[in-house]
Amino acid sequence: MLVGWVSSNFLMGGVLQLFDQWLERTPGVKLIYTSTRDFFEAFAGNKRKFNRAVLANVFGPDVWIVGFLTDEEMEKFELGSDKVAVYVPQGYNFAGQLYILPREKVRKIDKITSGEAMKYAVTGGVVDLDAERSSHT
Repeated sequence: MLVGWVSSNFLMGGVLQLFDQWLERTPGVKLIYTSTRDFFEAFAGNKRKFNRAVLANVFGPDVWIVGFLTDEEMEKFELGSDKVAVYVPQGYNFAGQLYILPREKVRKIDKITSGEAMKYAVTGGVVDLDAERSSHT
């Protein structure tokens, strides 16, 4: 077990780190690779960003979409502290839209987890969250 642990953590880790560094230095590939890597780390890695589920009012006064609060201040874009960034995933793929909205058009979701919110958004709302919770207890 010790040999397996050492080989998987140190040997493979070194190979993966070398491959990662090579991709980061390759012109043209760097932008796509680092963006994709950061996006997937936001889902499950150390940089988890999709952990604050929200409802965002984007298209009209009575239209709300499920999204994730990814940035709570837009000073870097000179939009002020009253704006926030909300990422809205698309159904059944890893694409989505980033909206910068006034803070008052965003409501935090407290009754479900961010994972449940992601599942609900990605499946187009067809998942039955109550049934999912019942089957896990």
